[in-house]
Amino acid sequence: MSTVFRGSLFIACVGAINLASSIGIPANGDVVTDWNTAALNAIRAGSTAPPIASRSLAILHVSIYDAVNGIARTHEPYLVQSAVSASASREAAASAAAHDALVNLFPARIATFDALHAAILAAIPDGPQKTAGIVWGEFVANQILAAGQRWLRCHSSAT
Repeated sequence: MSTVFRGSLFIACVGAINLASSIGIPANGDVVTDWNTAALNAIRAGSTAPPIASRSLAILHVSIYDAVNGIARTHEPYLVQSAVSASASREAAASAAAHDALVNLFPARIATFDALHAAILAAIPDGPQKTAGIVWGEFVANQILAAGQRWLRCHSSAT
């Protein structure tokens, strides 16, 4: 089994474990479910290979987990330490993290992701909590994506 595949599988498993452990964090499950469905649709539409699909889902869900957990602070973070007010919107953070992760991973589906993000944000009252959640979610997704790229650079020559 190649190092890249093992690494992708490891990331997918860690993401699934972290997602399962985040069930106790009170965030709107519909936001997570909607973004998961959007990711699965992008994977199907692009006929994405299983290792890449697993890695993409892991990045998506770790981004959501760290974004929501950074606000709730009920579990250990996967990568990104909390630097946001506890009053920030968890739904806005989850949506922003998911949006930024998926736009980066599936650029051909930007219009679909933009529409879903806009619909989710439209249901959240405007204010500093919403803004803080969006900014935090975007930051978290960018940190997770950067870590994934660093990992790939370190391990891509080992295959």
